[in-house]
Amino acid sequence: MNPQNTDNSPMSGVLEGNNPKLQTVKYTNHLPEGKLGNYKQNERVDFMPDPSTSPYFDGKQSYLHIEVTNDSTFTTNAAVGVAPPLCFPAHIGVNAIINRCVIRAKDNSQVIEDIEAYNQLTGIKNSYTHDSDVFKTLGRISGVCGRTPNGMNQTVGNLSCNYFLPNGTTTATRDLTGGNTASKATFCVPIESGLMSAFSDQHHVVPNLDIPLHIQLFLEKNNVALQTMYSQFIHTVAGGIGAGATPVINRYAKSPFENHVCTVAANVVTLDASVCDTTLTFEGERMKLKDCAFRIGYPLELEGGQVLQITNIQVDQGGGGDITITLDNAPVNQGATFCKLPACTRSYNVDKIELKTLLTIPDQPTMRMIRAQVQRGISFTSVQLYKASTAEGLRNAVIEIPEALTRAQSILALPCQQNDLEALDIDNSFIYTRPDDAVGTSDNNTTYQWQIQNVLIPNLAVETNLVSNDANDNVIFFNQVVMALRHLVRVNALGDNPECQKEEDVDIELPYFYPVSLSPRGQSFNIIDSAPQLRINNTSTTPANIFAKLYHIHVVHTRILRSTDMGASISF
Repeated sequence: MNPQNTDNSPMSGVLEGNNPKLQTVKYTNHLPEGKLGNYKQNERVDFMPDPSTSPYFDGKQSYLHIEVTNDSTFTTNAAVGVAPPLCFPAHIGVNAIINRCVIRAKDNSQVIEDIEAYNQLTGIKNSYTHDSDVFKTLGRISGVCGRTPNGMNQTVGNLSCNYFLPNGTTTATRDLTGGNTASKATFCVPIESGLMSAFSDQHHVVPNLDIPLHIQLFLEKNNVALQTMYSQFIHTVAGGIGAGATPVINRYAKSPFENHVCTVAANVVTLDASVCDTTLTFEGERMKLKDCAFRIGYPLELEGGQVLQITNIQVDQGGGGDITITLDNAPVNQGATFCKLPACTRSYNVDKIELKTLLTIPDQPTMRMIRAQVQRGISFTSVQLYKASTAEGLRNAVIEIPEALTRAQSILALPCQQNDLEALDIDNSFIYTRPDDAVGTSDNNTTYQWQIQNVLIPNLAVETNLVSNDANDNVIFFNQVVMALRHLVRVNALGDNPECQKEEDVDIELPYFYPVSLSPRGQSFNIIDSAPQLRINNTSTTPANIFAKLYHIHVVHTRILRSTDMGASISF
């Protein structure tokens, strides 16, 4: 890049030059405006990095330093100080607490970037880009420990996700102690925005001197941000086909808030071997008691609704292979056949949040080059959200895509079941979008096709099916996913950890969306007057199995940021 170049056309945000020298490279710390901590759901965190201390910084290597406490509580009959087994969704991590990120120009309040459904978009990015071998480290840094919020990715004994609840300890007499009080968790995560070089492998400087920034983070609701940590049990399941098929041993995840088959004798509850048989081994390992999500001091609800407090948990007493739970009193219903943890009130507290920017002060020739480029315009990839809804039972739907952006690179349309937008755990359709046939007992599959400028993409409708062995076009669907995401991220995975689905035939596991790529990578397509549409055909003949949808439509595009005499300006 030549500093003397008089061309007024916008240039790439990647800074290059003949003299790219830096006088200073160091991290600077920025505290939020107003209060420094103790942020709760639905509140807003504001950062205004001072141009005098952070004139230019590396957005990609800057990050949020966040300390969070799980201050959720059980509503009845729990010991003082015990914390429910909760964590952030495995594929989102601590970013689950951020629902929206808005970056403005401080001088004229021009919106530079507005990432709505920030946590949802971050989940897509993490799901499709991470290999399994990184989760052990990522979990401790960002809370990301899997590609989906499947229970096997969020087990209570997994060090990558039990940051709020340390492991329990098994004593010499095989009793479980500890692991029931919350601990503060610390995370470091980048800001997932285009200006901060989060997309398309971009890496450029943030010109905070030329355009002082105001960064706003809107916090998510408790029930959306926090999910259950599961027990990891071993049991025997039917195997093969036919009456003589040999049973197989499987390791699986079970939510402690779901019913567990049990028997009761006096004040002792024994979990049935169909739930967990501790005499079995899986891949040479027996079940560890720390992998059980029941803990001393927790309340336990039995059939009939009575809630008593757990005073002890033991395993394999007398060689029976069962988990036994001792209660503070004998249940009234001695014939109870199931037990579970009662519902809890979910809540998180952001004790501290700071923005740490990697300061990069260039020498004078490079600074002049940067300032000249900012006046011409720096480009970066971003995402704009639109929403559209369809009614329950609608067999055929046409989703109109707004043309307000004028130009776009790809479109991702996420079909969120409207009734589950604030559901708990894996059922939450905002955090984890799934096709209808993956939800409850629905038998609805979909066929989709895009229409752009009266051209159908692809030329034949694509039928997706949750089950890989049924007739479907899943291969075409996966290819379109890769093509649409290449404008945003580099795809490294199309399926979840094999541990997550071993008893069912599931082909579509990662967050589900209808994709279309509109242009080659690095270019964009003019969607003005092209009337983009998404056409959906639902196959179920039962109207109740075709759920009402709220489509979150993420449009990937390029923005150009300029510094003018009137302040910052944005064009597409």
